[in-house]
Amino acid sequence: MRRFLTVIYKTDVTLHVIAGLVLAFMIVVTLLDVIMRNMGHPIVGSVEIISFCGAVVIGFAMPYSSWMKAHVRVDFIVDKLSLRNRMIIDAFTRVLSIILFAFIGYNFILFGIELLNSGEVSGSFRLPYYPIAWGLAFSCFFQSLTLIVDFAKTITPKGGSNE
Repeated sequence: MRRFLTVIYKTDVTLHVIAGLVLAFMIVVTLLDVIMRNMGHPIVGSVEIISFCGAVVIGFAMPYSSWMKAHVRVDFIVDKLSLRNRMIIDAFTRVLSIILFAFIGYNFILFGIELLNSGEVSGSFRLPYYPIAWGLAFSCFFQSLTLIVDFAKTITPKGGSNE
């Protein structure tokens, strides 16, 4: 079990680092595009680049954010419940989230296959869309695995550790 936790954690961190690097790249492209646009030579396809990168940033940042519990929780009603009822609601929402992200990942795979078969590409650079769909599928599956680890940590007596 310890090895499984380590693999999930390291993969989540790797995806998070990739998301951070892609975000930095987006900032540079946007900055250069604004500067170049003022000189009369905008970067061709900058919106396309930012769109692709935005999907990667959002998708790849999810698993690690869940691991670190950095997401927004609105739980002012749940906090008023007894400990037992809070644990039941936490378990229920984690199970639903695991199913949801597995379902989304599966559908991203199907969507990627559909994009591959249709040969759909972006307008400016003629880049295929299917790798983005498959990357998001990979991220959703790791989100599900991260939630499984989180669920296991909540039902074990010690609660597990973050590393």
